[in-house]
Amino acid sequence: MSHSSEDVQNLTTVQSRDIEKRAFGKATLENRCSYDVWVWSVDGKGSSKAIKVPKRTKWSEAVRSSCVGCGVVFKVSKTDQIINGKHTQFEYAIASNKIWYDISLVNCASGKTATNCPGYANGLSMDSPNAKCGKINCKGGSYCPTQAYWVDTPVQKLGIAEPVFGCGDAGASMDLNMRVCGDEKALKRSVAGRLMIDEEY
Repeated sequence: MSHSSEDVQNLTTVQSRDIEKRAFGKATLENRCSYDVWVWSVDGKGSSKAIKVPKRTKWSEAVRSSCVGCGVVFKVSKTDQIINGKHTQFEYAIASNKIWYDISLVNCASGKTATNCPGYANGLSMDSPNAKCGKINCKGGSYCPTQAYWVDTPVQKLGIAEPVFGCGDAGASMDLNMRVCGDEKALKRSVAGRLMIDEEY
């Protein structure tokens, strides 16, 4: 049975709307660093403005999938500008009701050094409260190509598998937690709104 291009376009539109209506979890960027960071939330439709996440606080938004096959990237910088070679990326995508995620240092790493990557010196991590989800943990100052992308094609360039993690058959409704300076002590107290503040600061 053949379909016209209009039928295909309509089907894609319906799929995109269905994805947008699903109840997903929450994506949280936790800044455990002693300095402020800025984040841009980027998807297939565009980018947010620079969002300041002060030191020892965290910011969150709803997990989303703006279109079929589209992913979401949190670009993290130490300034309110995206400077090439100086931002860390947390990435996730939803496909066939499964969620996949990774950390990318491709923009900011050079060889086995990633000192230009915000949060890297004190660790980067990404996980979910759901027990079926994999845990990413790149310890501060370590060379961790099995935990994060250091090159764009690790299979070809490093001879290792893509460092992409997921939650198996647990669906796509879980929360995702991303941390810069993840080796530092955890934040303790939250307040109303989307910014959560450490009670010790």
